[in-house]
Amino acid sequence: MQVNTKKHLEACEQKEKNLSTATVEEALTATGFGKYNFGLLLVCSWTLQAMGMDLFGTSFVVAAAVCDLELNLQERAFLTATPLIGVVLGAQLWGYVSDTKGRRLTLVLSMSMGFVFAALSSFSPDWKTMAALKLMSSTFTSASNSGAYTLLGESCPQRSRGRSMLLCTCALMCSQAVVAMFAFPILPLQFSYWIDFLGIYYRPWRLLAFVMSLPCAATACLLQLFHESPKFLASRGQQDKALEVLKKIYASNTGHKPDSFPVTKLSDEQETSQEKTDSFFKALWQQTTALFRPPLLRTTLKLFFLVTIIYMTGSGFILWLPYIMNNLFSVLESGGGQGMTLCAVIRSSTDSLTVPGNSTLIQEVCNDTIQPTTLISAMSYGALASSVNLVLSLTCGCRKRLAMMCIISLSAAAAVLLNLVPSPIGGGVFFFLFLLCALSMGILSVYFVELYPTSLRGMASCLSVMLGRSSAFLGVNAIGSLITMNCEATFYGWSILLISAIIVSWFLPSDKKPNP
Repeated sequence: MQVNTKKHLEACEQKEKNLSTATVEEALTATGFGKYNFGLLLVCSWTLQAMGMDLFGTSFVVAAAVCDLELNLQERAFLTATPLIGVVLGAQLWGYVSDTKGRRLTLVLSMSMGFVFAALSSFSPDWKTMAALKLMSSTFTSASNSGAYTLLGESCPQRSRGRSMLLCTCALMCSQAVVAMFAFPILPLQFSYWIDFLGIYYRPWRLLAFVMSLPCAATACLLQLFHESPKFLASRGQQDKALEVLKKIYASNTGHKPDSFPVTKLSDEQETSQEKTDSFFKALWQQTTALFRPPLLRTTLKLFFLVTIIYMTGSGFILWLPYIMNNLFSVLESGGGQGMTLCAVIRSSTDSLTVPGNSTLIQEVCNDTIQPTTLISAMSYGALASSVNLVLSLTCGCRKRLAMMCIISLSAAAAVLLNLVPSPIGGGVFFFLFLLCALSMGILSVYFVELYPTSLRGMASCLSVMLGRSSAFLGVNAIGSLITMNCEATFYGWSILLISAIIVSWFLPSDKKPNP
């Protein structure tokens, strides 16, 4: 018995000795998952939600500001899509900053400046000024697309990394619903204050625009409570700083003293960081082209193809949700819609705008009232998407590829069924299921953290977002014309695109089971 005890103690001492020098990944495993990781998960989630509110909440503000800013249809469309342009313009720059200056610094700087420009947009005297300010705010807040996911993923043990990042996506999924919740009590308010030096009336939609900017400021402040990614520090040759961060994470998670952390030295990272001997533009070019050379070329092509399809579907159609739901409820409230598919409902609502015997549309009367059904639809979709994403994060953390294929398959099937079901309500339900394709965005973000080296991770993530938002921008503009020309063919065609995404998903790396 004494001999066994002695052997057990020797084995423990040998294990601790072996762990005294460890890689960053091994050291992260030793920190465990506790209060620090949970707090960082919440803050990164709020950061993504703040970005989502800045991007997708603009559609509510523009709809309520149509009279004050004297917007025609073209100006409304351009102003609504402006944040997507900001994401495209800022993505590559923020990828470079994130990979060279740090994840946390990138988030603090971008969210602080994003708050300033988003808040100023609420005082815009005309639509051009508002477009410029929203372009600036979205250019800054878009950094959280990669920064939040990367900081969270590089601060979590591998066992809980996928699940944490999928949970983080819940906030992004419900960002439009959160805007709708704020809009529900704010927009019906009846106040109007004249600001002489700006020449504007301060009305409820301006208050909503300002309220939407506050999460950016809150997350910039909360990020001060957390540390830089230890993986980033180690990749820049700052092993001592990385070890100090790991000790603080360990102390926060376990309640023990930092000095009791079993790792006393970090082994050198195998990947080498780019020295700052090159010019800014040359370094930016080298980081970008590295993604399109072997051995990363095939991975980049597969992931970027999936990004294009998923963002074009999820982000593209979500901006048409109010339009489609308004048409649906308008037909139902008028007593029609029996035995009609969703596309038939859309055609019926469009045809009702035409004067009998005349091809000219009735002149549109300025109306800045957002119907409650529009807000309720946005909140319902946000609740549905967040709930499904929560279930995925708790059950599919180790089955990312299977989960993605199932989600895209559901979306493809819904695109077909909404054309076949002769019920407006049934078509609306299948349209909601079709939009759930956006849940794959969170899974893709996990792949970008796992399949790229630390020195290129931020650039890869930001370029994927740039491609994704460009696809969404093209999708938003194409969807309107396609639905008008042939609604049924649009959804059938989209189902084929989604099937191609399922095939590409099959060739992604198999999921690795986490160590027990």
